[in-house]
Amino acid sequence: MWGKAEFRGGLLVALGAVIVLLAIVVSGRDVPGVILLQSLRFHLMAAGVFLALGLIVLGARWRGLLGLLPVLAAGAHGYWLIGELYANRADYAAVPAAQFRFLSFNVLNGNQRADELVDAVLADPPEIVLIMETPGIRPHLDRMAEVYPHRLGCERPETCDISLYSRLPIEEGGIELFRPFNWERLVTARVRVDGQPVTIVGAHLTKPYDNHVAWQEMWVLSNLLRTIEGPLVLAGDFNSAIWTETMGMLIERGGLAPGPVTPATWPVRLGPVGVPIDNMLTRGEAQILTLGSGDSHGSNHRPLWASIGLYAAD
Repeated sequence: MWGKAEFRGGLLVALGAVIVLLAIVVSGRDVPGVILLQSLRFHLMAAGVFLALGLIVLGARWRGLLGLLPVLAAGAHGYWLIGELYANRADYAAVPAAQFRFLSFNVLNGNQRADELVDAVLADPPEIVLIMETPGIRPHLDRMAEVYPHRLGCERPETCDISLYSRLPIEEGGIELFRPFNWERLVTARVRVDGQPVTIVGAHLTKPYDNHVAWQEMWVLSNLLRTIEGPLVLAGDFNSAIWTETMGMLIERGGLAPGPVTPATWPVRLGPVGVPIDNMLTRGEAQILTLGSGDSHGSNHRPLWASIGLYAAD
C-alpha cells in the first residue's frame, strides 16, 4: 500500500510529465501530435494545477510551488495568445443591416438518432445549415429539402461528407476537393440576406495526428479564403481549437475574427469543459453576434448555433 511519500513521488512524476507536454505546446516543436496537444493546452494546465496543489497538500510545499510556476506561465501564454486572436474582432456600434441564423453540425456517420436530430433542426430551422458526415442523416434528406430548397453537396454517395442547406437562394458556390486526400470536405456558397451579400465557407478537416497533413489542409483553406471577396463566414469541424498554431495561421492569414465565445463541442460527455474543435469565424462586415453549442442528438459532436450580423460597408 502506498504511503504519503509514495503518493508525493507519483504526483511529482505526473506533474513533471505535464510540464514537459506544456513546454512542447508552448514551443511548438515539430513532434507527432503537437497540434492535438495544443488543443488540450488548458486541460493540461488544469491537470498541472491539480497535481501541484496535491503536492502542497501532501507536504511537498516547495516542490508543488516550483512545479506550479511553469504551469501558470504556460496558462498565461495561452490567454495572451487568445487575446491576440481576438484582436481582429471589430466593435460595431451600429445595428446590423441584416441578420441570419446559422447551424454548423458534424452529425456523425451512422448516427442512431438521426430522425431525432433532423426533427430538432426542422422544429426551428435557421436560414443556413452546414452538415458534416452527411451520410449520418441521408435517409432524411428529402425532409430537409421540404424546408431547404437550396442545397450543395453529397451528390455522389462514394465521396459524400459535407453539405450545405439554405432557405436563401445560392447565387454561386460549389464543393471543393480537400487536398491531400481529395475528399468532398469544402463547400462555398454566396447568398444575400435582406440584400446584404455574404459567402459561407464550410470545412471538415482531418484529425491532426500528422502535422504535415494538418498544415497542408490549413494552407489549402487559407488560399481559398484569399480568393473570396466581401463578408465571409467560415465554419466547420476543424478538429482543433483556435489556439493551435495551425488555426492561428489560418486566422492571421485569412483576416478572420472569432465569435464572442468558443463553446466546447467534443467530447460530448464532457459538456462545457470539453474542447472547442468545431469553430465559427468571420471576416469583413460579417460578425458573430451570439454563439452556443446545443444537444448532440446522437452525434459525437455538439452543434454550433449562431446568429450572424451583416453590417453595411462604409
